[in-house]
Amino acid sequence: MRILHTSDWHIGKKLKEHDRTDEYRKFFDWLADIIASEKIDVLISAGDIFDNRNPSIESQEIYYSFLGKIAGNTCRHVVITAGNHDSAAFIDAPSALMERCDVSVVGRSSENEIITLNDAQGKLELIVCAVPFLHEDDIKMTGESENFEDSVKKIRAGIADHYAKIFDKARELQSSFDVPIVAMGHLFLDTSRRQNDEGERTLYLGTAIEVRKDIFPDDIAYTALGHLHSPQKVGRSNIRYSGSPIALTFGELDVKKSVSIIDFDGKNFAGVREIHVPVFQKMERISGNMAGIEREIRAFIDKNESTWLEVMYTGNEAVGDLRERLDEIVKGSLVEVLSIRNESVSNIPIVQHNNINPSDIKPMEMLERYYSEKNISEAKREIFTPLYKEILRELEIDY
Repeated sequence: MRILHTSDWHIGKKLKEHDRTDEYRKFFDWLADIIASEKIDVLISAGDIFDNRNPSIESQEIYYSFLGKIAGNTCRHVVITAGNHDSAAFIDAPSALMERCDVSVVGRSSENEIITLNDAQGKLELIVCAVPFLHEDDIKMTGESENFEDSVKKIRAGIADHYAKIFDKARELQSSFDVPIVAMGHLFLDTSRRQNDEGERTLYLGTAIEVRKDIFPDDIAYTALGHLHSPQKVGRSNIRYSGSPIALTFGELDVKKSVSIIDFDGKNFAGVREIHVPVFQKMERISGNMAGIEREIRAFIDKNESTWLEVMYTGNEAVGDLRERLDEIVKGSLVEVLSIRNESVSNIPIVQHNNINPSDIKPMEMLERYYSEKNISEAKREIFTPLYKEILRELEIDY
């Protein structure tokens, strides 16, 4: 039994309003080839299939064309769950038709989260606990919350209880068969790493809370996670985020994108390996004074390769027409400047207080000072900090 775990496709994602359709088509062609060459039995994608709840016709075409391409080849089954970026109803809508192609989709939390997959002879070969992104009303919480900290505790307990009940049902099915149980989730687990510029979107209180990794017990052969864009294990090697397959922001350029391939021995986890995803659109970050930036840009131009740039100007001289100057440099070339950060402007002092220039204080340091001054509890900090970082990411401010 061999599974390929992927997630966070974010089909339809744009970068600074630049279309990425060509990248997605190339990625899914590559993925279909990997599924065939690696003789994958089951493909699992753990949420954020689309980048928004109303995917374009083109995004839908990419999605369905890929599923049609792999249907009937060596991949016998596909299991897809919705993430927080997805419309649960949209993911669920074609489920009856999808099932005829051995594609199981779970958009909204329901009684259908346990999926049983059979081999070519009709014998049970895998049990999947296909839990999608849990919306607030999917989480059963007892009683009214007395305060903010109490809400946090109840949400954590509600998520843990949801998984515990699903796992109990899966174990009942497993008792008569020597087959593995695989869990899926689209959430934050404690001890996981997050990139500063990652594009996870916090939609409600629960997604800002780190859930304990021990909600996935040892008898779960493998846990396929989505939501974070950096591939990583969480504690054990059989609890993993596969990460997004392409760099969704310039902040993800240092992350090697991959998909995970998992093998089983009977009902037991036998090992995992990563296959790195090729780069389908060259993206680079450059910084420096005007002369240094121009030198680097012209080096990219000389390579005659489509390249998207994020430029950070750090020179001492204030440059008010930076955009115009950069556009003139790249004019007529395959290089495009998608993002500009003019530090000569952002570092101009606005106000002085107690001999401290606010522009010299990093946003996270400023937040920590506020926490200390207002004596904010640790529980509230756990909630506020991810939300604050999300705002900074949207504003493209380093922290």
